[in-house]
Amino acid sequence: MAWQGVEIEIEVPCAGGQKHPVRLRFTGWGEFEVVHNPCEELLGPVFARMAACTHYLHEAFHDDTDLKRRLVEAFGAAGTPAVPALIQALGDWSENVRRAAAEALGKLGDPQAVPALIQALGDWSENVRRAAAEALGKLGDPQAIPALIQALGDDKFWVRRAAAEALGKLGDPQAIPALIQALGDDWSDVRRAAAEALVKIGAPAVPALIQALGDSHSAVRRASAEALGDLGDPQAVPPLSVWAHAGEDAARDALQTLGHPMLDLPQAVAQVAAQGAWGVLIRALTCTQVREVVVGLGAPAVPALIQALGDSDSAVRRAAAEALVKIGTPAVPALIQALGDSDWAVRRAAAEALGKLGDPQAIPALIQALGDDKFWVRAAAAEALGKLGDPQAVPALIQSLGDSDWAVRRAACWALGKLGDPQAVPALIKALRDDWDVRRAAAEALVKIGTPAVPALIKALGDGDRDFRRAAAEALGKLGDPQAIPALIKALGDDWYDVRRAAAEALGAIGDPQAVPALIQALGDRSEAVRRAAAEALVKIGTPAVPALIKALGDSHSAVCRAAAEALVRIGAPAVPALIQALGDRSENVRAAAAWALGAIGDPQAVPPLIQALGDSDWDVRAVSAEALGKLGDPQAVPPLIKALGDSDSAVRAVSAEALGKLGDPQAVPPLIKALGDYRDAVRWAAAEALGKLGDPQAIPALIKAQWDWSENVRRAARQAIQQIETKQSQTKRP
Repeated sequence: MAWQGVEIEIEVPCAGGQKHPVRLRFTGWGEFEVVHNPCEELLGPVFARMAACTHYLHEAFHDDTDLKRRLVEAFGAAGTPAVPALIQALGDWSENVRRAAAEALGKLGDPQAVPALIQALGDWSENVRRAAAEALGKLGDPQAIPALIQALGDDKFWVRRAAAEALGKLGDPQAIPALIQALGDDWSDVRRAAAEALVKIGAPAVPALIQALGDSHSAVRRASAEALGDLGDPQAVPPLSVWAHAGEDAARDALQTLGHPMLDLPQAVAQVAAQGAWGVLIRALTCTQVREVVVGLGAPAVPALIQALGDSDSAVRRAAAEALVKIGTPAVPALIQALGDSDWAVRRAAAEALGKLGDPQAIPALIQALGDDKFWVRAAAAEALGKLGDPQAVPALIQSLGDSDWAVRRAACWALGKLGDPQAVPALIKALRDDWDVRRAAAEALVKIGTPAVPALIKALGDGDRDFRRAAAEALGKLGDPQAIPALIKALGDDWYDVRRAAAEALGAIGDPQAVPALIQALGDRSEAVRRAAAEALVKIGTPAVPALIKALGDSHSAVCRAAAEALVRIGAPAVPALIQALGDRSENVRAAAAWALGAIGDPQAVPPLIQALGDSDWDVRAVSAEALGKLGDPQAVPPLIKALGDSDSAVRAVSAEALGKLGDPQAVPPLIKALGDYRDAVRWAAAEALGKLGDPQAIPALIKAQWDWSENVRRAARQAIQQIETKQSQTKRP
């Protein structure tokens, strides 16, 4: 008996705004006949065709979404005969109708719907795509597998999840690679669905899941471990044990689910290697314990480790290189071969490993690698050749100083420095004109080559390029060869300050006294950087520079005087005898600077001559000597400083008062009280502060009186001194 279709009743508008029911029979999508219309009974068939309800019926199906959804439900309930109509419904304009049609087809389970549902996986609506994927999973037809695999890359996570679930229901092994990849999805729901699907596929998924334990994505490894635990296959025990030793909780949990204890690491590594799952071992190389056991495998591990040199994870690359170096000689042939790998990262890592291994059989291949099309490889090869130390590499490394990339040129400089061959000197001298990093590397290389480089560097001090001259001066300083001294002294007159600075630093590094006069002159350089470098150089030269520095204390240029004094202070004790002698110099500037320097050095042998200097004819010398005695803190200076409170110069009196405050001797109290009556406010101020430091209560009456001084500074100092004395008294009275 032919299918009669489905009947549904709907409300339709009619004349006068009234509504009435109409029963329709649908035999296809949009194909219907009127079973019962009240208007036909009232008006007859002819006039009923002109009624408003009839016009509505012809237009309603296209626009009435509710009607179409009811129709989908009715077709779904009608079963297999309605499948063609539901397939047609998958092309409706309304996404809600299309989704409902896909869901209905999934429930019906008729295979004739598969092509249309596969097509619906490309629908613009993600809701329709999801419903189509779910329906295909229910239908279980393998022809849907390629489309569902493609749907695992959908831009909506719920579509990807539905596709994974559907593939799990289908259970076809061809989906395994795509599901393994889906274990790394950004969405946990998709990852979980993919893992469950792999578990449903069962034993065929185990090898791929084991390999997935070596995936670079931690989420993939974690999901794979969980799936392997659920599958319960014992061949998963070794790789899970490796990860458990590496500290992966998911691997431990999976072993617990399997009900199998963790294998010893050497046993687990050996079995994983036997399975050919090297990816697992490579990924776990960052664990020191795993790496050590893999190294113990020796030559069989080398191919996988070579491949790991190109891994996307820098930590894995480093671990693989370290493992290869520890394996040693057996790894060398494979590393040499890896210098020709298509992956530049592998080539670079191979060059670095060969440099660490130090096997001379790698030299020809490394020389050839200096011509690699990737600068990182060329630089690594140059460094490796430097470590290997074979002179046959020198010509090729010299040629690399002309490389188009600065990193390669720098590496070549470094390597030539390690090799130390004088034939490289001209090329390295030329490299001093290069970029800053290359210049520095070239200078360091020349220093390592040593004496053979000195003549060329001296000549370079006269070059027209100022950066070139500076680099040469710096290199000569590091070399420390005395034959460079005349040229470096001449360079102190260079027209560029940075060359003069470098020359001064170099002369300090060499430390030869013949440079002292020129360095003294450089203390007056217009550049602060040069003055500082010259002073530092004189300090390094030390005792031989002292006489010239003493003389420089009387220089007409104040900057020279100051720099000389500071240099003498830094020289320290060796300068003291000469400074004491300088206290008798006929120049008051020299005497004052010597007194200041002796106070800064703090040597007690300076106390008697400084006491004597309190009687100097120059007030500045007397004042500086008093200040120096305060710093030295020797009690034998107290009587002379008390006497200096009567000095004719107020500055000397004020400084002497300060010094007595620092010395802290109570015999100074009466003369300091007397100084509170000095006609200079600076002296009264200093006396009040000194009395506060001494803390003797006999000063309080005079300090109370000083609170009425006309000078605000004196009044404030007197108040503070009284507070200091009272605080000291209260602390003394405490039990």
